[in-house]
Amino acid sequence: MDRKIRATAIIGVIIIIGVIGIYILTSGFNFSGNTTDMIGRSVALPAEINKTYAMSESVTVPLYMLAPEKMIAWNSNRTSSENQYMPVEYQNLPVMKGGKQNSNYDSIIAQNPDVVFVGHGEDKETVNEIQEKFGQIPVVDVEGDNNLTSIVPAIQFMGKVLGEENKSNQLVSFYNKVSDKVKNTVSSIPESEKKKVYYAKGANGLTTFAPGSPQVQLITICGGVNVVQSPVSKGGMGVSMDLVSQWNPDVIITNDSQFYQNVYTNQSWQNINAVKNKQVYLVPQSPFNWFENPPGANTIIGIPWTAKVLYPDKFKDMDLKNLTKEFYSEFYHYNLTDGDVSNILSSSGLNSSNQ
Repeated sequence: MDRKIRATAIIGVIIIIGVIGIYILTSGFNFSGNTTDMIGRSVALPAEINKTYAMSESVTVPLYMLAPEKMIAWNSNRTSSENQYMPVEYQNLPVMKGGKQNSNYDSIIAQNPDVVFVGHGEDKETVNEIQEKFGQIPVVDVEGDNNLTSIVPAIQFMGKVLGEENKSNQLVSFYNKVSDKVKNTVSSIPESEKKKVYYAKGANGLTTFAPGSPQVQLITICGGVNVVQSPVSKGGMGVSMDLVSQWNPDVIITNDSQFYQNVYTNQSWQNINAVKNKQVYLVPQSPFNWFENPPGANTIIGIPWTAKVLYPDKFKDMDLKNLTKEFYSEFYHYNLTDGDVSNILSSSGLNSSNQ
């Protein structure tokens, strides 16, 4: 009798375990185990990640690069010009505001993402507060996403979380290819021969960033000298026309089409060397800005572009047209025509011989 009781008990336990297992598998709690995010938090991730959301633009961009089909929404509005070189299915994703303060948490939760990414420098307490608002939806912190000099670990980490390690390795490989080429070339330029560069923001061109700011990293990476003489400050800083005249840059890079269209006829700028020598360039911005805004993975293609802008003679052997086609095809999921590439580069101020 004891044997029958024990056998019945064992069968009962097996049945219970089976029922629990089936419940877990069918209830969405199929976790693959804990991972450590880039701020040191232990996070339980689901075995499969098919739906994602990023709360900042500098994380949204690599998310789009690595796994656009897994995105549930953009975190900011997009313009028609920004969408020019983007597949329609991604243009039409809904927009949900990003950031700790601005996010519509209820709307994001209603989309039932498998994971939510946060980035650029949030402290552990803040990330834990965001986690509380999302409940059981795992929140994963990414660090270095808005800094081109430290972005490789961020790309690799996101690739691992998303199950897209091959694609992340491919992106890192492209980054290393263009970065190494540019750094090796500009390392031989004497300090006295480096181009003086001013980055102009806004319609009047009188907002800029100080050296050391992530927004102007490409100037230094590509062997230029930022003319701004100021300690690092957060955000853009206003300057006067008198200061710009004193700095007298050799090259001006701008992200503002209105400034670019007017600078050669604006009397205030006529005595600046960059204007006199027709060395003002407009940053390409579709589907994402090549220079900053945000500073991050989108500026990888800005490395060869900025190098061509500053030192066309030293980079004659660098085929910017093919690099652009490769980058857009592999990471922006859009196949550019020869006409598209010529339009992008010519509109930025590069003549055909410098492309």
